[in-house]
Amino acid sequence: MNDPTVSVVVPTYKSVRHVGRMIESVCAQTFADWELIIVDGASDDGTTEVVEAFRGRLRDRLVYIEQSNMGCCFARNTGIDAAKGQFIAFLDSDDEFVPNKLERQLELFKLRPDLGL
Repeated sequence: MNDPTVSVVVPTYKSVRHVGRMIESVCAQTFADWELIIVDGASDDGTTEVVEAFRGRLRDRLVYIEQSNMGCCFARNTGIDAAKGQFIAFLDSDDEFVPNKLERQLELFKLRPDLGL
């Protein structure tokens, strides 16, 4: 896989109830050039198993990093360090993207390169 345009960075900890829906919301994006980086703070509730169930479908588009639980800020920074995309999109493990979220944001960047985000 070539480097993606967008790296979606998701910190997670004990999110077994939500993480599957979050992943599905990324998979449903109308803009398809993304990678999903999930940084898990040592969940012991089945989160790992839910994430790994997507491995066959997402293959190298899914990066799953397990580390000790040092909070969401540290996990986001770990995800940023692992990111290969030109842009970073943050998502929490208990949230979901609307299907055209990445597409609309990238269109805005094309229209307004001066945004400097």
